[in-house]
Amino acid sequence: MSGQGETDFDMCMGVNLHGTLHMLEAARHCGAPRPRFVMASAGATLGSGAPTDYVTKDDVVADSTRATPHTSYGMTKACAELLLSDYSRRSFVDGRAVRLPSVIVRAGAPNAATTSCFSSVVREPLAGVDTVAPIDANVRHAVTSHRTALDALLKMHELPAAAVEAGLGYDRTAFVPCTAVTLSELEAAVRKVVAPSSHAALGNVTYEAQPALSAAVGSFPTKVDASRALALGVSPSLDAEAMVRAYAEDFPSTLAPSVQLQPAAAPVPTPGALAASGGGPPLSVALITGGGTGIGRAVALRLASGGWQRGKETMVALVLTGRRLDVLHETAEAVRDAHGDAVHVLIHPADLTKTADVDSLFGAISSEYGRLDLLFNNAGANVPPTTFDEMSYDDWRRVVNINLDAAFHVARDAYRLMRDQTPQGGRIINNGSISATTPRPGAVAYTASKHAITGLTKSIALDGRAHNVACGQVDYGNVVSAISAGMAVGMPQADGSTRPESRMSQTDAADAVHYMAQLPLSANVLQMTVMASDMPFVGRG
Repeated sequence: MSGQGETDFDMCMGVNLHGTLHMLEAARHCGAPRPRFVMASAGATLGSGAPTDYVTKDDVVADSTRATPHTSYGMTKACAELLLSDYSRRSFVDGRAVRLPSVIVRAGAPNAATTSCFSSVVREPLAGVDTVAPIDANVRHAVTSHRTALDALLKMHELPAAAVEAGLGYDRTAFVPCTAVTLSELEAAVRKVVAPSSHAALGNVTYEAQPALSAAVGSFPTKVDASRALALGVSPSLDAEAMVRAYAEDFPSTLAPSVQLQPAAAPVPTPGALAASGGGPPLSVALITGGGTGIGRAVALRLASGGWQRGKETMVALVLTGRRLDVLHETAEAVRDAHGDAVHVLIHPADLTKTADVDSLFGAISSEYGRLDLLFNNAGANVPPTTFDEMSYDDWRRVVNINLDAAFHVARDAYRLMRDQTPQGGRIINNGSISATTPRPGAVAYTASKHAITGLTKSIALDGRAHNVACGQVDYGNVVSAISAGMAVGMPQADGSTRPESRMSQTDAADAVHYMAQLPLSANVLQMTVMASDMPFVGRG
């Protein structure tokens, strides 16, 4: 494993690389035509944390991400993947492999992996044994359940050769679905799974965090696009609580005698299972970009209350996306606190300026729900007031990339899904801003991008008629948020002065989106201005 591989290079090479090569050679010469060869690889084939790396901890990684291992363990696994693919290309074997993140909860003694504590904080407390974690409690890391790992290996084994050729081609390895968790979240999941009367029997977890190790694990990417594996039938990842319960149920002899489990709640079908089986109530699905804060969070809470669905009997499902996972979780918790299990919530962090992230987002929506009924295209960015002659090209590109390019990409993929689903159609609502009509001083990039949103909205509305896709735009003026806090102090005016400006509430802003969303697709608000009543917009200048 990773830690042992760093201390014993020769063993790492002998077991992971030479051992795989010997197995491939034996299979090649076994006398059977193209024997099936299934292999477990690892997420350690990728590396991040150094300034020269191709990926950062905030990027979405996928099967297409270039291998840049930071450990000998990762290097040997990357080499093994290439060997498997070439032996398959030459028809020596029918190879298929899965790239595993950290697998939890591993039964037995701790292994030598640097991330083995993600199993230890569950396994040892359930056994009534104290444990010490060398990684900070709040470091987030991508893991998968032992059940998901086994399911992936078995599914890969069972797939017909034609399905593997069509789904994997020359790259015979697919990422396994995973979930990003922290040690503290796993601790909390243990206490949820174990009956309160048994909590005193649990072992304790203490933290002696090693800064270098915490930083290294914290630098790993936590967002994984597993769309190829999902398309081949591999099961979705479990959440933290389900991973803990799966271990406790599958390895009951490892639990301390006095540890009793809380009875499991009646299983609730996942949205993906509902979509696949046709059972349960139908879902009306809304995607909210920039869903972690501000207007995006307010709109998520308003849509969660219902009243906009395509049918009276449909349940609401919300997909929340944005760059910051922590604030997306906060929005999801706020929705769950208000509505419990009555609303399905899917969190999918993404940088919408990156094609791979947008592709991953819509792959997840298609896999989980099979449809999309509403898009609130809300993600946006700005820079401090800058006169036209001083605007740098880098700032211009940054604003246009998120405000226009990302909005186009998300809207286009939403349009395609709405066009091809049954029943056909849906609604796209773009966040335009009053700058789509009238500029502020020193805001050329923001103004140009928002003017362009108006053209985008009108084009979608026109082209969407053929496929029952309605598109409208809401132009906000001065909504209360952390970003707009400076408006209460003073904003540049056209006459050169600086004056405070009134702001409107996020609740009122969200009500405008809800109104547009609840219209039948036979009606559309093409463009709506919602503003603080006495802000200097009407007659600006």
